[in-house]
Amino acid sequence: MPCSLSLYFIISRAFPCPPVFSKAINFGGTGIHTFIFASGYGLFLSHLQKPLPYREFLKKRFTKIYIPYILVVSVVALISLFIPLYKNSWNHYFSHVFLYKMFDNDLIGTYGYQLWFISTIIQFYLLFPLILRFRERIPGNAFLLAGLLISWAWATAILILHKEEFRNWNSFFLMYLWEFMLGMYCAERYLKKKYEFWKIRKMRLIGQTIAGVGIYSLMALKFGAIGKTFNDLPGLFGFGALCIFIYSLNIKPVNRFILFTAGLSYSIFLIHFLVLNLFQAACRAMGISWSWVILIPVLTCCYLAAIPLQRLFGHLTGIFTARLQNRPVLNK
Repeated sequence: MPCSLSLYFIISRAFPCPPVFSKAINFGGTGIHTFIFASGYGLFLSHLQKPLPYREFLKKRFTKIYIPYILVVSVVALISLFIPLYKNSWNHYFSHVFLYKMFDNDLIGTYGYQLWFISTIIQFYLLFPLILRFRERIPGNAFLLAGLLISWAWATAILILHKEEFRNWNSFFLMYLWEFMLGMYCAERYLKKKYEFWKIRKMRLIGQTIAGVGIYSLMALKFGAIGKTFNDLPGLFGFGALCIFIYSLNIKPVNRFILFTAGLSYSIFLIHFLVLNLFQAACRAMGISWSWVILIPVLTCCYLAAIPLQRLFGHLTGIFTARLQNRPVLNK
């Protein structure tokens, strides 16, 4: 899903589109909801199979997510000293290092607009134990309903306060809580009842895709800010069904490409905006007009750069994980 987000960000930021087409492209942004659902599913499934103390959980997640993220931010900040891609300041840089950018709308999109999503995921990591306690006290269906009501309450609040266009408000974890909790619910059902949500009849997937995409688009096109704020639910079910349907067709080259991309998705997500902006700067310097055709080398370079970068991230993560695991032994 991070790769679908990358393509969405590249297209929506690289080209000025007619209003209707722009809103259609925004459907790619529903990959955000699918990824958060998958995060809730994966984290809770891991917890049910092998619970970790909170400190160990944070070490594992931050080592995997935070270290690559800060490395990329550092490289972008360094490049921006020589090529004016972004406004550069210590405040901008340290807002990423110490994570306080998530509370400031002017900082949350620095060094790459897509990086706001890291703030949301980290919020879920930090508050995962509280969500677990909430789950222990509330049974399944009530748990889902509570999550949906909390998210809708937050969405209503930002509309009343006229904050729906502020990224630090509309990407706060409460906005996506119901999707994360739905993922947890499905993970528990999978372990206890072998419920496999990805094994759905193709005709049902087609119907769910049409209904979800149709309602999502109608709400965005006809109901303004309210529609765009509350259309997450049909967006998740429509986009999710579409993804499952494509994979269920079992077209081997397509599925191999999906799995290949999945292995590079985090690296692509982190660097795609940098690659896009470097291409735009190069085109301006050489007097080349920007066109859709340039997306091909942009995406190609994203993949070529992501392959060694993913290996580097894996190597660094392994080093930090080993040091964290050996620290108690060394102290003895």
